[in-house]
Amino acid sequence: MKADSADRTRYGAVLIALVLAIALALAGCGGKQAPAPREGRDKPYTVRGKTYYPLLSAEGYEAVGTASWYGPGFHGKRTSSGERFNQNAMTAAHTILPFQSEIEVTNLRNGRSVVVRINDRGPFSDSRIIDLSRAAAVRLDMIGTGTARVRLRHVGGGTSASPVLPGPSVQQPVNVEGTFYIQVGVFGKRNNAIRAMRQTGRLDMKAQVDYRRNCWHVLLGPWSDLNTANDNLWRVRDIFPDAYVISEDKV
Repeated sequence: MKADSADRTRYGAVLIALVLAIALALAGCGGKQAPAPREGRDKPYTVRGKTYYPLLSAEGYEAVGTASWYGPGFHGKRTSSGERFNQNAMTAAHTILPFQSEIEVTNLRNGRSVVVRINDRGPFSDSRIIDLSRAAAVRLDMIGTGTARVRLRHVGGGTSASPVLPGPSVQQPVNVEGTFYIQVGVFGKRNNAIRAMRQTGRLDMKAQVDYRRNCWHVLLGPWSDLNTANDNLWRVRDIFPDAYVISEDKV
């Protein structure tokens, strides 16, 4: 009986330690998933069966959507860029913005803004567009809520290290080529997605409903460069305020 009691005590201690470890890993992570493989760097990479194509330049990038944050469970671990994650630094994770991009993040609820540097990949959730460090989340006053509706705006860095070919004046936006869509919304029910797609008829843009990962995605486009997609984004936001530009391989 004493042996059984000791075994139960040891089992209970192990169970408590395991629960605490899991709780610490989840605290404040705001939907942060495992970072993309380091070997991907700024090259295309695949997570959960979806391939992401990082932009060659962050010039002209703007988006509105939901931000989350991550901290204790990832502190000290390697980011996708190869750096050690520091929850007290002003950094963030994004799926396609080039590493070292400097992005102004504005909390649309309270007007607070911070500038973060992209050094990680994520969040791999269609409902969120950026994962902030704990320090950035504190500055934006979103620790308690876990998420916040934000506006992202490129303010510096994030230009491809490849040789720059002759082109437009530096005062003009960089023309980033690729395949770009405007995501109008993500819906759990097909009828809601169809209703949103019908609303896009007022915009005279090509629209489609894409079903993936158990959700219905309403997309406009594609466009072959980022600047054109961003130009059209402002028209779309008159009807869909949360719409944002995404880059994705559709072949």
